[in-house]
Amino acid sequence: MSQAPQTPAPAVAIIGVGPRGLTVLERLVALAAKRFAGTVGASRSAADATTETALTIHLIDPYPPGAGIVWRTDQPESLLMNTTIAEQTVFPDSSCSFLGPEEAPTGPSMAEWYLANGGTEPLHSTFPSRSLYGRYLRDAYRRIREGAPDFIEIVEHPTKAESVIDLPAMDLPQSVAESSRATVPEQLVRCQNGTTIVASAVVLAVGHIPSAQPEERARLAAFAELGGGLYLPQGLPAETPVTEVAPGERVIVRGMGLNYFDLQTLFTHERGGRYETQPGGLLRYVPSGDEPRLALGSRRGIPYRSKPICHEHPRRDWPLRYFTKDNIALLAGIEHLDGERKAGARFNDQLWPLILADLRLAYYHTLSQVRPEAFADDPGQLREAIGEAVSRHLTRRTWQETHPQSGEVGAGEARTTAPARAAASATATSGAARTVGATATSSAARTAGATATEDAARQGRVTREAFAWSEIEEALVPDPADRMSLHTLLNPLEGELFTSREPGEPGSLHEWMLDFLRTDLRNSLAGPTGSPEKALFTVLWQSRLLLKELIVAGHIDRVSIDMEILGWFEGFVSGICDGPPPQRIAELIALAEAGIVSFIGPDMRIEESPDALRENPEAPEAEAETASSGIAARPDGVDSTTAKAKGLTNEAQKPRPEIFTVTSAQAAGAITGSVVIDAASPTNSVSRAADVLLYGMLERGQLTAARLTLDDGREKFLNGLALTSRPYRTIDVEGNVHPRRFALSIQLSSKQWGLAIAANPGTNAATLNDSHAAAEAILDLL
Repeated sequence: MSQAPQTPAPAVAIIGVGPRGLTVLERLVALAAKRFAGTVGASRSAADATTETALTIHLIDPYPPGAGIVWRTDQPESLLMNTTIAEQTVFPDSSCSFLGPEEAPTGPSMAEWYLANGGTEPLHSTFPSRSLYGRYLRDAYRRIREGAPDFIEIVEHPTKAESVIDLPAMDLPQSVAESSRATVPEQLVRCQNGTTIVASAVVLAVGHIPSAQPEERARLAAFAELGGGLYLPQGLPAETPVTEVAPGERVIVRGMGLNYFDLQTLFTHERGGRYETQPGGLLRYVPSGDEPRLALGSRRGIPYRSKPICHEHPRRDWPLRYFTKDNIALLAGIEHLDGERKAGARFNDQLWPLILADLRLAYYHTLSQVRPEAFADDPGQLREAIGEAVSRHLTRRTWQETHPQSGEVGAGEARTTAPARAAASATATSGAARTVGATATSSAARTAGATATEDAARQGRVTREAFAWSEIEEALVPDPADRMSLHTLLNPLEGELFTSREPGEPGSLHEWMLDFLRTDLRNSLAGPTGSPEKALFTVLWQSRLLLKELIVAGHIDRVSIDMEILGWFEGFVSGICDGPPPQRIAELIALAEAGIVSFIGPDMRIEESPDALRENPEAPEAEAETASSGIAARPDGVDSTTAKAKGLTNEAQKPRPEIFTVTSAQAAGAITGSVVIDAASPTNSVSRAADVLLYGMLERGQLTAARLTLDDGREKFLNGLALTSRPYRTIDVEGNVHPRRFALSIQLSSKQWGLAIAANPGTNAATLNDSHAAAEAILDLL
């Protein structure tokens, strides 16, 4: 008697196997091992090698599973993470709500792995190399694969996925149940190398994707090609072709965030330069002669503030006193935040006042410890004022109670700016980073007092106790330089004008920047307990973690998320919390002192120089004629073996003509350069996707950007994909939910905020909960 043909084992395709894709794999393997354990197979250590496959998992990524492109293990060891060793894990731990009390983690956190492999550096103050994290991820993948039962097959496809399409539905006998897997069309994944995969479910975890260039950047790229210059667009620094930049060339760098500091390392340390330790945490740079000359600029003109984390001051949590779940529930008029009811909180009006209270408490507590002479009287009076302001805020739970005149104020009027509105407020907010949280000076308070009644009615600005706070603050802290000014902290260059960029000259931007950087470094090395400014870091860090949790849980109004949290708070908190380790600021100071780095100023403007083209009508061919100009002399005794190996010697590459000009309205003169590098982080907007896979799926309507209906009825497209709530199934352009297609990673930005590079151990991490939910949903379908 012949046997009926067996139904092929269900298959899952994970597209993108960096940290996010890896956590999905871990959850699929762990859950499938429990579900299928009683019906098929044994572990891989069993002698039976003919176990029937119950599930096939296809991993599609041109880079090694786990590390992916961002955390490649072959990148230079000098490129650092922006988090400490203790802040990463792939595996769920006891804090994860989905693990039972008897379930043990299936693998170690990065800290546990590091110690087990002989690591000796402090876990909470050491910023590891990117490649070290990559090795942890590769080891995690090895553990997951080796621990998978025999009935789970894992297949690697070192290629790119180019399309995902639904196969036609099969005509099946009526006897087949509607819930059967056979009644739902499979998906066909086509890969760049010609491989085709039929999958019952697909997970999109593609991470960072290439984006189409805006018009201005495309114009710069075209001009560079025409004039013999070089334009390098936004991208991962480790993938940027920095070897194309010749020694001595002037490089205009737009963006002073984390990508810049990676480029700084590649242009100096990786070209044979070295840093020598000096007293006070400073460094001296000894050049190799193979460095380009870097001109740095950005919108604000300064880098993000460095993290106050070092071996003397390891990262630690800061207990928030006012911005708590209990207070948020009180504002919303609900018992707690764990039930079905959602708070529907508005950030500016309800949440920011609580965060600001915690910021003020931390700042003035630290100030009272390190500079008690700054106070004219007992600083405890400030603590009492902060507590009283919060108590008043919590008793006005609704917008109508807090702002009785709000019905007369239109949306357009609510956006009107007033010079001192945010400055004087105990609950000040702003629709843009330029007006965030500034503390009043005496004159500002007087100006604001004239419009107190009117301003108190405006959404997201002030409450009635604002001016009482200003009076107390001015009386107790007489010197404005000692008062907390978030606005000045974020935009210290505002209003400054410089007559020179040259070192040592009066009114020099260069000297101002060095003083700014040295102060920031000194404060970071003092830590949150030794610097009032750095005490703000710990509050904002913890506040952001809670905000992420509230957003995932649906407790914050979606319009408020987009217009307020993303509209101004995200940039504000990034400027204080997302800067580099102190080491990188010390290196920047050393490079500026050595003449390798100069500064452009805020609101930089890059323009093409037609005169340069006229002077160099055959610019690419003319490079040889001007080869010797602008090349930094190599110090005696410095070996250039590294430069020769990388093709960076003066003989191998010649400086290009300086066809670009960059200016700032706040600094006199202009800087010319032959190379422009856009070092700002990519927007990761799906509407600008240049990735073959996502672009094609968006064009075919299989995916669509999320849309948000604003308070005035207008619709706005968001950067992320349109998705359901967790487990984040995709939604097509017609509004249809695909039951077997899921999206995680950065494209979740329409549902989450501040998507982390990894799950944090011991925090019931949203990343791990996302992966668990997706894995459960997939297995329920199979």
